Amino acid sequence: MKKISVAVIGASGLVGEKIIEVLQEQNLLKNVNLVLFVSQKSANEQVFIQNKKYHLFLLCEENIKEKFDIVFFSAGEDVSRKWAKYFAYSGSFVIDNSNAFRREKNIPLVVPEINANLILAGTRIIANPNCSTIQLALVLNAIGEFDNIEKIVISTYQSVSGAGKRALEDLQNGTNYEITQGIRDNVIAQIGEIEANEFCTEENKMMFELNKILNTNLSVCTSTVRVPVPFCHTESVYIKFFKNVKLTDLKSKIIQNNIIYENLSLPTKIANTNETHVCRLRKFSENEICFFIVADNLRRGAAYNAVMIAKYIIEKIMCINNH
Repeated sequence: MKKISVAVIGASGLVGEKIIEVLQEQNLLKNVNLVLFVSQKSANEQVFIQNKKYHLFLLCEENIKEKFDIVFFSAGEDVSRKWAKYFAYSGSFVIDNSNAFRREKNIPLVVPEINANLILAGTRIIANPNCSTIQLALVLNAIGEFDNIEKIVISTYQSVSGAGKRALEDLQNGTNYEITQGIRDNVIAQIGEIEANEFCTEENKMMFELNKILNTNLSVCTSTVRVPVPFCHTESVYIKFFKNVKLTDLKSKIIQNNIIYENLSLPTKIANTNETHVCRLRKFSENEICFFIVADNLRRGAAYNAVMIAKYIIEKIMCINNH
């Protein structure tokens, strides 16, 4: 069996660490040559993965000693813009977890359960969507009825881990190094900068990405909020349809698409899992519904999605079966 060469850029970050965990869980480190790249802060340290010692390399040209089949990026937009095309031009499949390429027309924005078919043999950069968008896209794709949707209104309750390790330290210690307003005992109704349309960066990401993934032109209004919870993003979703819908039909569609439906979805129970959860599906009128979505933002909203993209590439394009 061919040995696959894989690199993780940003391997010491929250998402990078989760990518490595999910690779192990999916048995994708078998027959893989794994190389880990980090920033100056973590360079030259060592980590153990499945009882094997790995060196953490500073990301620079002199440390790139081979051609990689797959390269995961989870080091932020600036790093992706500087390095992603470097690896892509060398023939690697680049799976980028930042916002760097999501809006580029010719770069697929992929949730494998929805649109993995966009990844072709000649594709070199694949954008991993925003964490909040992924869980929402999965549920809306399950519901379908896009021609029957008049509008969607989403309010998010986003965990602190979405802002990185220093933000988690702010939550734990009551500091404001990463989240300057202070997140302990606080609710912050803005994630990112306020942009020209008066929506913040995170809101504009979700509204654009959702339609790109689903290949739709849905009317979507989003409010994104940071809350003092360490892991998992929760979303309150309101949908107005043009015509009457049945809750039993919608619930059945959700369950059939491997989404967990339950009475109440709690981040404390869902953290560190790969599934998307829906709860409190209810009707406001004959053609209006409300429900909540909860998923682990680091796993379902980032690492798991990225690894499933890699798995698709390995099995469907490279035609290698690792099981």
